[in-house]
Amino acid sequence: MVLTDRELFLLIICTVFYITLFILVMLWNRRKLQLLQSRLDNIHAMQKMAVMEHRPQDDSGIYTSDAYRHTKKCLAEGRMLAEDDWPQLTDVVNSAYDGFSDKLNSLCRMSEQEMRVSLLIKLRMQPKDIAILTAHSKESVASTRSRLYQKVFGKKGSTRDWDDFILSI
Repeated sequence: MVLTDRELFLLIICTVFYITLFILVMLWNRRKLQLLQSRLDNIHAMQKMAVMEHRPQDDSGIYTSDAYRHTKKCLAEGRMLAEDDWPQLTDVVNSAYDGFSDKLNSLCRMSEQEMRVSLLIKLRMQPKDIAILTAHSKESVASTRSRLYQKVFGKKGSTRDWDDFILSI
């Protein structure tokens, strides 16, 4: 079978298009892999710094703070934290765990809900308590935790994996 000039031209155009598309996909995948690797390196560096910087007396400062006591009071009453309670709680955690929020934000963009869940995990709150304090269901909190792990690490993980990571930084 002999190809006409037009068919030959279309074949060449299609071939060039597919080769270009293949190269672009390869470059995009390489870039994505580099980004994930840099995130992992960042995470490992944060974990090493957290191990070196961890000061046990910091924990006691959190649990005796007014913000923490207010959080426990809200929990005992079964009500969520008010909007103005979150900055105080965040400040207490950030002062005890050197820039905790900044470290999390450097990993990926987080919604307010995701940041609040992570903050309460750092305070060693149980998922059912996090659900009460954030006015979300336990299922929503669990979904947020596993979604965050996947968002940061680029692979599926359990809710416990995210908790362990948060407690390690």
